[in-house]
Amino acid sequence: MDHLDTAALSARHRHLIDTCQPYLMTARSNLGALNLAPFGLAIREDRIFDPTRLSSGPVIEALHAMDAFSFGDQAMLMPRWVLFDCGEFPGLIFGFGRPARDLPVDVRRAYKVEGRRHDEDFIPLSMWIAIRCAEQGAWFGHNLASANLVARAEPLDGLATLTKAFGLLAARAERQYGATQWASASLNIHLGLGRMRLLGAYTPAHTHPETLVYRIDVDPERVAAPLKASWRRRDEGGDRFVDADDTEAIKALHADLEAGQQIDLLRAERRAGLPNRLWLLSHPG
Repeated sequence: MDHLDTAALSARHRHLIDTCQPYLMTARSNLGALNLAPFGLAIREDRIFDPTRLSSGPVIEALHAMDAFSFGDQAMLMPRWVLFDCGEFPGLIFGFGRPARDLPVDVRRAYKVEGRRHDEDFIPLSMWIAIRCAEQGAWFGHNLASANLVARAEPLDGLATLTKAFGLLAARAERQYGATQWASASLNIHLGLGRMRLLGAYTPAHTHPETLVYRIDVDPERVAAPLKASWRRRDEGGDRFVDADDTEAIKALHADLEAGQQIDLLRAERRAGLPNRLWLLSHPG
C-alpha cells in the first residue's frame, strides 16, 4: 500500500496530517534502509534529523521533554544515553510536529519553548521509537507518546495512532514486537494496527512485571484501517479474559503460553471504575 486515500480518512486524522509535518530522527547511515515517504507522505529533508549533529539539539531536547511528561510518573523515564544508544542512533524515532510558533501557549510551556527565540524550533508532538531486531524485517516498538497529554487548548486526538501507523511503514517493518503493561491506556492503539499474538504475559525482567510481550505481523492495509472514517473498534469476541489487576490470572496465562498455547489479545474492555478487562482468543493446537 503506497498511498493513503485521504478522502477516506477520519476528520481528526486528516486534520493532523494537514496541520503537522512528519519527521525522522536516526543516524544518516540508516536512511537507505528506511521508507522516507510512508503512505506517500514525504518527509522533508529539513525534517530528517541526525542525533550526532549539534543542529538536532532542539529536537532532542523536545523529545526528552515529551518523555518526561509522558512517562516520568511511571518509573520509566529514559536516561539520555538510553534514548541515544537504543533509539536515536541504531533505530528510528518517527513522529509528527510543528514549528514552535504554530503551537498553543500550553504546549509551548510544556516543552519549555516559550519566547521568540524558539519560534523556528521544530517541536515533535509525537514519537514512536523503534529498535531493529536481529530477525530480518523485525522491529521492537520501544516507546509511543504524544503531546495530547498537555494539549488542552487544541487536543491532538488520534495522533499516537497516526504516528505508529506511519512509523511502521517508515521502518519497512514486516513484524513488530512490543512490550506494554496490561493496565496501559495505549493497548487499544496497538490492538487496532494488527493481530496481536501474545509471546509473554508476565515479565519479571521488566520494571513492571505485569507486562505483556506481543508480535504483530505488519499488513499495510490493516495498519491504515484505524485512520479511516469507516473504522470501528472490535467490541465483542474472545473465549477467555484477564483483568488488568489480576496478577494470578496473568501468571496463569503466561504458564499457558510457555506450555506452547497460541493466544491472541483481541480487545480491551473499559469498565467504569474498574480495571480494564482484556479479552483473549485461543488457537487450537
